[in-house]
Formats: sequence, structure tokens, C-alpha cells
Amino acid sequence: MSINKKRFLNHVLSSRDFILDLIFPIECLGCGTEGVWLCKDCFRQLPIRTKQYCLNCKKPNEFGEFCPDCAPAYALDGVWIAGDYENKIIASLIKNLKYHFARDLAEILGQFLILFLRNLINKGRIGKTDLGIGINEEKIEKIKKTPEIIFDFKNCLLIPVPLHKKRERWRGFNQVLAIAKTIATHFNLELSTGLIRLKHRPPQAKLSEAKRKRNLRNCFAWTGASLANRRVILVDDVVTTGSTLNECAKILKQAGASEVWGLVAAKG
Repeated sequence: MSINKKRFLNHVLSSRDFILDLIFPIECLGCGTEGVWLCKDCFRQLPIRTKQYCLNCKKPNEFGEFCPDCAPAYALDGVWIAGDYENKIIASLIKNLKYHFARDLAEILGQFLILFLRNLINKGRIGKTDLGIGINEEKIEKIKKTPEIIFDFKNCLLIPVPLHKKRERWRGFNQVLAIAKTIATHFNLELSTGLIRLKHRPPQAKLSEAKRKRNLRNCFAWTGASLANRRVILVDDVVTTGSTLNECAKILKQAGASEVWGLVAAKG
């Protein structure tokens, strides 16, 4: 892209941001305090999910893995859901980021997912308290059931679900990539954009589950290096049926990934 073209694009984007600020003034989505999208007090009140479940049959579990009966139908190993879309603030954060182009909200959602991941990782760890009081049988069983990706978290590869270039140009940025960058920076994780979307298709939101699967067929491709034996965390903002995450996981496992887990802010 030429320098003049870049300058023109930056001018258009900055003008659009200025207009959006006039239409949608920045105020806390929780309490209405002016000048911030979410104040510290309201951020601390965001409910973080402590229990997970099999995305398909909804059977509760600790780490969001697919249960033995459901797992054969999925390339994904499981999905980690950080919050509830029923929560008005979480829903507003996601909607304003995606549809009102409030890109600053990616940092807030990234920080929310960081807190969630810390809790998730600590579930599988042996802490000083455990060593002091002794590791009981219940703790040993929990450790046995902890997915290997939790113990190998620092070596995971973070991959955002990609947007098609046409939609990314329309929005001005990939909101999921912005969220993933915040997480990668905090945990010092490797981040890759090697997963690309080949086809521009209608949004998934208003489609049935069967149509979602057809809509995504042959939509993604891996363009990065071999993923042989890599454990992957696939980041998205919202999960509904898991069709998008699963289609991405198929491609990543074909490229060699040993495990692929979804990480989302909420379930829609």
C-alpha cells in the first residue's frame, strides 16, 4: 500500500471514530460514569464463570471438555467460556466492540479473559496450601482429570478466529485479534494469524445449526508453519453452537495441532 493511500485510510478511520464518539459518547456501560467504557468498580463486578460444561450436551465439568459421548463429533477438545451473555454489561461490551466499532473495548474483554484464564489454570495446580495440609485423594483425582494443555499453558499457541478481509475492511479491525493480542502480551504467549478465512459468507447469528455448518464449509485455511504437536487456544468473542470454532479446529488439526481449545468471552 502506498504512503498516500495509507494516509487517506488513516484519515477516513480517524474521521469515522470522531463521528462515532459524537453518536455514541463514551460512558461506563455499568454505571454511566463519563469518559470510560467500564470503570474499575464495574469491571470488578463482572461475573467470571467458575464452572464449565460440555458445549454439546451441557453436562457440567471442570474444564469445558466435550464429554466421551459428544467428543467423537468434534475436532475441538473443549471450549472455555469466561462469562454469561445474559449479563447486560458483558453483552454490551461485545456488541459495542463488534457493531459500534469501539475498539478500546477489546482491551477490556482481553483483561476479563485474562482473569478467567488465571482461575482456570489455578484449578489444576498444586499450591503451597495443598503442600501444607497434604494432597488428599480428591485433589489427586482433580489433577488427573486436568487437561494437559493447562499444565503446558505457557507453550500454547494463541490463534484468533479470522475475519474475511471484506468484513475486516468494513469494521476497520479484527476485534478478536485485538482481544488475543492483549492475552498474548500478558501471558507472553506466541500469537499467530496463520489461520485465514477464504470465503465471505453471511453472518452465523441468524442461521440454524445445520445451516451454520454448511455456511462454514471450506471457509478456512492454515497458511502458517507446521503445527505438529502444538497445543492451540482458539480465541473468539462469542460461541453459540461451536460450529465456527469446530471448523477452525478441523483445519488446525489437519496442520498437525495435537489439541485445540476454544476460548470465548461468552456464550450467545
